[in-house]
Amino acid sequence: MNIEQVQTEIDKTDYWDMKILNVQADFFGDELTIYIEKDDKTSFKVSFNTCYKVNYETDAGWDDNWRGSVKVKDMSFAQLGYFAQDITVSESENEDFIKVECNFSIMNMSIVCKNIDVEEIQNKDLSFFWEKEK
Repeated sequence: MNIEQVQTEIDKTDYWDMKILNVQADFFGDELTIYIEKDDKTSFKVSFNTCYKVNYETDAGWDDNWRGSVKVKDMSFAQLGYFAQDITVSESENEDFIKVECNFSIMNMSIVCKNIDVEEIQNKDLSFFWEKEK
């Protein structure tokens, strides 16, 4: 996989300061998906496939934890504070894999995977935890 090409594809989303809607791991961590809000009608779905390693850190353990004891799953959409600051693609020390470093303001991630897909999707086709029935 061409690292420069992948970085360009991610950068074309113009993700900087956009709201992160969710991070999902599926298939025992083999696939990781990040949803980035573009506007009221569309979002970007960034899929990391054939993941070897995923590490993340959230504000829950930080000294300046702004949310206290509130669980993210109990937050409303307006309360979420995850914004895309940086997504950097680089070579991995593991052959045939790439490394991705993500800074989402109150969450940092490091992902080692074989490939990445970026697609624009309609928000009407998405469903997230803060939309749960009351």
